[in-house]
Amino acid sequence: MAAEPGVRRIRGIVAYDGTDFAGWQVQSCQPSVQGCIETALSTVLNHPVRVVASGRTDKGVHALGQVLHFETERSISLDELLRGVNALLPKSVRVRRLIRSEPGFHARFSARYRQYRYFISRRDLPFFNRFAYVHGRELLLGPMREAATHLLGEHDFASFGSPMHREGSTVRHLKRCEIGLRGGFLVFTIEANAFLRLMVRNTVGALLKVGRGRWGPQKVRELVESPMPGSLTPVPPQGLFLWRVFY
Repeated sequence: MAAEPGVRRIRGIVAYDGTDFAGWQVQSCQPSVQGCIETALSTVLNHPVRVVASGRTDKGVHALGQVLHFETERSISLDELLRGVNALLPKSVRVRRLIRSEPGFHARFSARYRQYRYFISRRDLPFFNRFAYVHGRELLLGPMREAATHLLGEHDFASFGSPMHREGSTVRHLKRCEIGLRGGFLVFTIEANAFLRLMVRNTVGALLKVGRGRWGPQKVRELVESPMPGSLTPVPPQGLFLWRVFY
C-alpha cells in the first residue's frame, strides 16, 4: 500500500540481544523486541507507531541486521529520531540506522534473501554463554561441509521446520550453507529466500549429528528428498543471529 501524502516511510536496521525477550513479536504479557521499539518510537514521535520487520525471531535469538519499516508524518530529522529512540531503549536493543525509504518498500515482502549465522564455542566461558552454543566435542568438518551441499537449491524443507501458517508451503530456496572457523568459533552461515519456523536451528542440529559421526552426509540428503517432519531436534537459541537481510 502506498504511503499517504506527507507520510514518510522510514527503514531501520536494528541489533538486539534476544536473551531476555520472548522473541521479536509483541506478546501480551512478556517483553518483546518489537514492543519496546514501538514504545520508544511512539514516545519520540508523539503518535502510535507500528513497525513491520523482515521476519520474526524466536525467544533467545539475537539480531545484528534486523530490518524494519514504519511511517510517520512528523518532520523530525532522522538523526534526532535515532538519538531519541536509542536513549529510551534498553541497552540490549539498538537502532543502528534510520533512512528515508521509497513508499513501496516493505521490510518483509521486499526482502530477497535473509542470512542467519549460528555460533558454536568449544570454550565454556561465561562471556560466551549468551551468544554461542558451547559444544566441547571435536567435530568432523569435512563430512559436515559435504552434508551442507545437499541443502543448497530449492527443496521441500519440511524435515527442517514448519510454516508460520498451517497450510503454508515448506518449499524454500537455500542459497548458501557454509561452515567456517572464525576467532575461536565455529560459524554456520545460512542464507535463504525465507525460513520456516526452527529451520536454521534444526539445520545446524542435523549437521552437528554428521559432525559427531552419528550420521553420514547422505542422511541429510535423505531428509531433503524424503521429508520427515518432526524428526530433528533444534540446537539452543542463544547461538543464532539474524545477520543480514538483502533487498
